[in-house]
Amino acid sequence: MRLLPSLLPSLLLLSPLLLTGCGKNNSAGVFSSDPMLGCFSTHARKPAEFRIEQQQGQYYVSFNRDEQWQRDATPLQESSRAEIAQFFRDDAGQINKALVRPGGGFGIFKFNPGATLKGKAKDSDYMALVLIGAGPVFPVKCP
Repeated sequence: MRLLPSLLPSLLLLSPLLLTGCGKNNSAGVFSSDPMLGCFSTHARKPAEFRIEQQQGQYYVSFNRDEQWQRDATPLQESSRAEIAQFFRDDAGQINKALVRPGGGFGIFKFNPGATLKGKAKDSDYMALVLIGAGPVFPVKCP
């Protein structure tokens, strides 16, 4: 019984480290619980085609072109419910979070658990909108 009180201060010091075990490493290898950060591809078995990073509180997208990462200089903006409804008129309530380029041309959308939108892949909770169209994307390991 004397061992438990002597371990309590150590456990309290370690508790913040123990509580951080519910996330993932983002594209920079830094631990994050933000589901929008990381690398994505149009197929679960393809290499990363784009990645979402965060710097100084702003989100940025980088595209993998010819084995080189090219970062878009324009920060992505988190969309409001009304803005999400512009993309998914009847299904906006099924979208948990969205990041879009203010001038258009790119967006990534994270679905709520159990979402049943048309075009949603059964094995992915993400969809991306790029210049050439929209479709499911898959979180993949960052190089």
